[in-house]
Amino acid sequence: MSTNHEEKIRQIILTHINVGRIKSRESTTLEFKESFNMRNVAMYAKIMASYANNCGGYIIFGVKDRPRNLVGLSNDKFDNLDQAKFTEAINALFAPALEWECGMLQVEIAERDKAGELGSVQKKIGWIYTVEAEQKPVVAQKENEGEKITSGDVFYRYRARTQKIRYAEMAMIIESRIVKEWKRMFRLLEVIRKSETANIGIVNYTNGRVTTPYGIDVELDRKLVAKVLRRAKFIKEGVFNEIEGAPVIKVTGNIDLAEEVPVPEGDPDITHPYIQKQLAEKLDINVQVLYALIWYYKMKGEKKYHLEITTSKSGAVHKFSEFSFRYLQDQLKKFRETPKVLDKILDEYKSYKRKMIKS
Repeated sequence: MSTNHEEKIRQIILTHINVGRIKSRESTTLEFKESFNMRNVAMYAKIMASYANNCGGYIIFGVKDRPRNLVGLSNDKFDNLDQAKFTEAINALFAPALEWECGMLQVEIAERDKAGELGSVQKKIGWIYTVEAEQKPVVAQKENEGEKITSGDVFYRYRARTQKIRYAEMAMIIESRIVKEWKRMFRLLEVIRKSETANIGIVNYTNGRVTTPYGIDVELDRKLVAKVLRRAKFIKEGVFNEIEGAPVIKVTGNIDLAEEVPVPEGDPDITHPYIQKQLAEKLDINVQVLYALIWYYKMKGEKKYHLEITTSKSGAVHKFSEFSFRYLQDQLKKFRETPKVLDKILDEYKSYKRKMIKS
């Protein structure tokens, strides 16, 4: 758990407390909940999305709102929170993926017993902190009637309220995105300027287009670009003398040309739009069948298929690309002709899982 978060929460709770009653009020960055329950995940996700679209914030569990009494958590539901399932649930409702942390702490407070005697008691507090989103706005991508969430909704945190965003705040988010894009462009132009040459072209590996400084653009087939790069010799920047005279391509950083399928670049929520549940629904298969296919074809860890996005210190969400959907769709079509092959894969996966449990 982050020490800074614990210090912040202790400050909220203990600096302003008078016999169990907290003086701190709910705010732009603070919401109190008396208890935690996974059945209310849509409510939490809505608040978290509003924080992400503003400047981040806390949900603190174990505090009544009216009056603001520190009652503590009375069960282990927050202790036993499955962070992977929670992450999957909130990111099924909102995109881009929400980045969050959580933790617990024990606090000692003064409290009167039934006889009116003043004593000290230990209270258990849980917290979830949502980070301000790098890519705004965070948008609802699924409806939820209970929380009145409609696909396309954008929620924003106003003082102590979570509500649909107003024009002024949305305009501010759009303007901020434009500024960020310009800054990225200026950084790119600065790199070009420092290269000390006007004879620079840009190769877009996604579509094979070569943009030249002479006003002539060339577009090559992506597979041809991959083949050219694969057959070329590469050296790292600054070590030309090791292979003096050999025709080479200079690269800065790492390059991986093991596959001809281009690895999608950009926003993970665009390049890899599906969590496992959504991918299973789109393929019209059981989630367990999907797990077996992902395992059998070794898709996890291959960027053209899969990305693991860390959302908290111990939580992550698995996202899959459009290419992974098309690939599995093709395999499933083949299985219709040879269903025994799929049965064999499922049996092998079950056997693998049993071995993993035993070990």
